[in-house]
Amino acid sequence: MVNFLLDLISNLVILAVMLTACSLFNGMRPGAKANGYLVFFVFIAIALAFDAALTFLVFADSQTRYGKFSTTESFMQRFAAYLTASGIAICLARMRSRKASQGAQGSAVIRTSSYTKSQLPM
Repeated sequence: MVNFLLDLISNLVILAVMLTACSLFNGMRPGAKANGYLVFFVFIAIALAFDAALTFLVFADSQTRYGKFSTTESFMQRFAAYLTASGIAICLARMRSRKASQGAQGSAVIRTSSYTKSQLPM
């Protein structure tokens, strides 16, 4: 259980770093639309493929040295941590897109002056 929590925390730290990096990249380049959640999801998919290859191909050959890493139980804990972090990223991405769509269509506007036709969004 401790290994699962440590793997999950490390995956969430990686998510935070990728979201920050994409936000900085979008801030530096106004036309860029880097999606940190999508980048994280692709990163997790690649990491899972490499983890499976290491667990079942590389570490399986040297059981005496890497026995605790090559077990199916340890891989399933890491797989669950990858899956949980991906689920959190997908939920956060949906919340962000829902918030953006509600903000775009549901904002009320108060007209402040008929002469200048200025408006005050609420």
